[in-house]
Amino acid sequence: MSSTAHDRRRKSSIPFSREFLLSKGPMASAAKSHKASSNAHPLTKFSTSLMFGIVNSIRAIPTMYGYAAIVFGHSAFDHHMPALSKLVIFSSAIHQLMFTLMSSLPFAIGQVQNVGIIFLSVMATSICNALEEDDSVTVEAMIATTIVTIGVATVSLGICLVVMGRFKLAALASYLPMPVIGGYLAYTGIFCLFAGFALSTGTVINDLSSMVNALGDGHNILLCLPGFWGGVVLLAISRNIKNPVALSIAIVVMPTVFFLVLAAGSISLEDARKDGWVDPLEKSASITDIVALYDSTLVHWDQIPRQIVTWLGMVFIVAFSSSLDVVAIEIDIGKKLNINHELKTVGWSNIVSGLFGGYTGSYNLEQTIFTCRSQTNSRIVGVCVILAEIAIVVVPASIMSYVPRFFMASTLVFVALDLMLEWLVLSYRKMYLRECAVVWLSFVAINFFALELGIVIGVGIAALNFMVSFVQVLVMKRRPYSPGVAPNFAESVVSLRPRFSAAVPNFGESVGVRPRPSLTARNLAQSTVFSMKHGSVAHIEFTGYLFFGSAVQILVGVQKSVFVHKQKQPGDSDDERGTQRESSFLSVRRSGGYALECLDGTPAPDESVQPTEFVIMDFARVSGMDATAARSAFLILQNYCRIRGINVVFANATSDVRGLLIKNNVAGESSFFATADSALEVWAKQSSPEENEPAQTQRRGYSNEPISLLLHRYLGEPDNSQLLRGADHFFRRMEVPAGHEFYHVAQASDSFYFLARGSVTLLVNEDGSIAPNQPLSQLQTVLPGSMFGEVLFLSQQSRQSAAVAAESCTVFEMSREQFDAGILKNKYRKQYIFIVQNNYLFCDHFGLLT
Repeated sequence: MSSTAHDRRRKSSIPFSREFLLSKGPMASAAKSHKASSNAHPLTKFSTSLMFGIVNSIRAIPTMYGYAAIVFGHSAFDHHMPALSKLVIFSSAIHQLMFTLMSSLPFAIGQVQNVGIIFLSVMATSICNALEEDDSVTVEAMIATTIVTIGVATVSLGICLVVMGRFKLAALASYLPMPVIGGYLAYTGIFCLFAGFALSTGTVINDLSSMVNALGDGHNILLCLPGFWGGVVLLAISRNIKNPVALSIAIVVMPTVFFLVLAAGSISLEDARKDGWVDPLEKSASITDIVALYDSTLVHWDQIPRQIVTWLGMVFIVAFSSSLDVVAIEIDIGKKLNINHELKTVGWSNIVSGLFGGYTGSYNLEQTIFTCRSQTNSRIVGVCVILAEIAIVVVPASIMSYVPRFFMASTLVFVALDLMLEWLVLSYRKMYLRECAVVWLSFVAINFFALELGIVIGVGIAALNFMVSFVQVLVMKRRPYSPGVAPNFAESVVSLRPRFSAAVPNFGESVGVRPRPSLTARNLAQSTVFSMKHGSVAHIEFTGYLFFGSAVQILVGVQKSVFVHKQKQPGDSDDERGTQRESSFLSVRRSGGYALECLDGTPAPDESVQPTEFVIMDFARVSGMDATAARSAFLILQNYCRIRGINVVFANATSDVRGLLIKNNVAGESSFFATADSALEVWAKQSSPEENEPAQTQRRGYSNEPISLLLHRYLGEPDNSQLLRGADHFFRRMEVPAGHEFYHVAQASDSFYFLARGSVTLLVNEDGSIAPNQPLSQLQTVLPGSMFGEVLFLSQQSRQSAAVAAESCTVFEMSREQFDAGILKNKYRKQYIFIVQNNYLFCDHFGLLT
């Protein structure tokens, strides 16, 4: 993909309704928060970090018991759950240790996560089902084989993630369609629901039939109700109360209320145990008991290769989920993160966890964002979580014998309801209805078939949905017949820049450069900015049907087309950066500023590029788009650009594409334009010097300067340039009174003009025709430093507007005879002038270029 552009930051307010053009995202607030945090007293920072560490521990530890119930849902594990639960908590402590040491985010929270444990549960159940067919296999052998297999799978997963991060392959996970991911996450939700009911009742519930059997007992229903309604309350709090501390308070309140009820009813804890509200009092597993589970002599090694297919699915799902977690964190903190580095962090965390017999983990998105918003910015939070989880592992008592079962179950029910509500009910908010159907079909396939086969079926359904969407694209469009030439009032234009289109080819489609004339007149000062800063607008045009298979290509291609300053290094001076920022007319390379790089961090293609400040994503030739492309490509790109202060707008988007981008929070309503030119026009006005200059300055004129000097400034050349040497011989200087008519509608275009002083009014026929002698209405006013009448002169068409002096003026006229004489005089020299409007119309001028 290719790109060019322009802009200049201004401190004054811009009187336009497009506020987003000036919005730079959350960077300012994030920087402010970080500054406030860094200025706090050390003791205050420590106490705040300690408090949030405790809060995170309260939120994390109960969930780990639920995850243990999910992984070890088979009946063979029932009598070893205390040791196995502590093993999951110990694994979470290992993950948190690695994230605290390696993550670029000091506040990162990394734990065993629900995304991978479903695969581990499938492995554990598969191993137990296979081994229990042999009566000679003991329960201890099943457990040893299971935890060793899970450890090997976790280490292998970590190695794959490290390799993907090392070779910058994180984007490969985006090839998995989002609706299929949604179906899997909904399946994870129902699995969490089963585990929540299993925790509440103390029975084995791992599928729909076992849940129906368990809930056939009225007492079990009574035991499940507090956990279920507790999960509903947690869900309501998380979705309606913005303060994340509220969720932690609610988690603490639930067991508190339970013990208050016991006290009010004079019910002992032992009586509660007998009624099934609390686990029976039994000896807790010690460190020795946990280590004893790893008996290599009992491992059935032939079971490990049988889990490869499940493991492959786990690699893609965890990589995809981890990448989306990093993107979500980026959006919240307003800072671009290195996804490949963070993926390596997740990989190393899983390697170490697996070596200790642990389980798959990743970023805990909610708790990481929660800690970020606390403004602690300290690794003390992670250390607190580590110490709390280690304490649970080494303490001689079992926590489940002292807290109500529904307390742990409610956290799982909360996760279950949240996932199922998000993907089975509210998915219409982020994708088309047909893609919602793919979510449901993937969910059903995973439930009725094996997990791996269900995902494969889901991908097949997503591919079929793409084919259906693609064949419905219109291949022809009837254009109404127009008997005459439509008027083009582009009588006064100025040099912009060549615009390059960047295509995302799909099924052989391609795209080229597409000229688009604009209707704008600009003065000399604006022209100078446009010509000197033409590299700061990236117009990127997409083509074909954008779907999950093209998301990676879009992500990579756009980042290669957007250029930014390299991130400031510790030894760099702020003064140098400030000098560069103020010298907006100077080349970035010549100003002594920072070198440029692509948005993805790779070197810029050459030294002539300028930093991008405005991106137009053009969907004129896009026939359709799916939710995966919107979320895995455009959401990430929008966030990256916003973090670097680059404005992104969207042009020529169909209503479906527009709706999809809005649903996925890629853009707001004000980010869309009917055409790329209209987007460029708003940006041009924003960056225009005339918006900040008083009228007197605009109209002061250039009555004493020769035309060669004015043209040099017009083209952005230095005053002593030799570019237009001899131009004065080809222009005729004219002093005209107010009311002087330069040309009228339908007149032959025999000359064009450069206005040095005064102002000229452009008028068009009121009825929109291009017939002579019709009533006129004003189109626009030309100010000093502007050229007018040159477009139709160069194209040799009749005038479509009239030009009349609004006051006494000084103009320079170029007639057809002078123009032709200039060409003949210099016919053997390679010369070009005037980049006329948006698209590379290099006009052979009268041979003044040397």
